[in-house]
Amino acid sequence: MGHGVPELVLELNGRTWTLDPSRSYTLGRDPQGDLVIDDARVSWRHATVSWGGRSWVIEDHGSTNGTFVQGQRVHQVEIGPGSAVHLGNATDGRG
Repeated sequence: MGHGVPELVLELNGRTWTLDPSRSYTLGRDPQGDLVIDDARVSWRHATVSWGGRSWVIEDHGSTNGTFVQGQRVHQVEIGPGSAVHLGNATDGRG
């Protein structure tokens, strides 16, 4: 870790978070999670966002309704500036 590792700015439901590459973040309905998403289509512990060494990665944790990028369900995908990820629905899920 260290030099040149980019922070990730995540926008969700009108809020913005700047993520630190030294840790991972859980996304889901769990109120104890890092990024709480209050949507019935989103699983309790839906996904994790973390720095993967070369890029930021979002990983789905076997969620019921899935994680989608460009309409395709993904298990794990690299994300970066301009990436749009939907949780729970391919077109209008939280993202």
